[in-house]
Amino acid sequence: MEINLDLRFPRDAASVPAARRLLDSSLCTLGVDAAIRGDIELLLTEACTNAIRHAADGEEYTVRVGILDEHCVIKVIDSGPGFGGDGDGSGPLMAEHGRGLLLMRALADAVRFGSVHPRRGALVALEKHLHYGHGSLGSRLADLAPDGRWDGGVGVESEPAPVLEEFATRMFELARAGRTEELAAHVDAGAPVNLTDDKGDTLLMLAACHGHAETVRALAARGADPDRANDRGQRPLAGMVFKQDPEVVRALLDAGADPHAGRPSAIDTAQMFGLAEYLAWFEEAAAT
Repeated sequence: MEINLDLRFPRDAASVPAARRLLDSSLCTLGVDAAIRGDIELLLTEACTNAIRHAADGEEYTVRVGILDEHCVIKVIDSGPGFGGDGDGSGPLMAEHGRGLLLMRALADAVRFGSVHPRRGALVALEKHLHYGHGSLGSRLADLAPDGRWDGGVGVESEPAPVLEEFATRMFELARAGRTEELAAHVDAGAPVNLTDDKGDTLLMLAACHGHAETVRALAARGADPDRANDRGQRPLAGMVFKQDPEVVRALLDAGADPHAGRPSAIDTAQMFGLAEYLAWFEEAAAT
């Protein structure tokens, strides 16, 4: 089971309860234990409040949630000045609010802080192990794979975390190398097609950035999202227009990528560099 939520909110205090309710509603529907939902509610409140406090005036912030069976990762990304320190929350932003940092570390299984851009944009990543009630929707979905295992030999539930991490690393390497058949076989066996790395790059994004149009097409055919942005807000199509890789741009368009999506969008990028051929493709895609 893989569930992804990508929420973008204005820099307004009213967005915090909205984010809480949207996520809690999803977790409640899955049957996550009330105590764990309460911990996640407090974690999300602290992270969103920090984003609102430090985001640039008039900017938005993003809440990105990924649930893979019993593992939940919450990323809150703002447009503020970013973190100093060593990715442990020791920079000046979190130093102002030690209570929030202590609360995050006490309630989350893992906490990571970072800067999205070298000088701007802060990211807080929180990890929490989920527990579903007996017979709940979440427990049934998590048990769909036979014996809780992928055919590739990696258990979704029974294997220790390092084995899952090793498998995920292997998947990212296959995407970068354009090993289409092997990557597709793992996805067909049950591996998440929108699996993301610690920067928010999907398998499709990695394949596109390394110039593998065939791999992009294979992943898209299996349900990969061609418009999924990474933690920096970058989208595959705009990036490939910037790199001027026509074969991958064509593959992304054929997969349904939106030339208007993102800031800057693929259209913005093509106009910036005077790429008339790409602009003609975008008009053609819009017409069809």
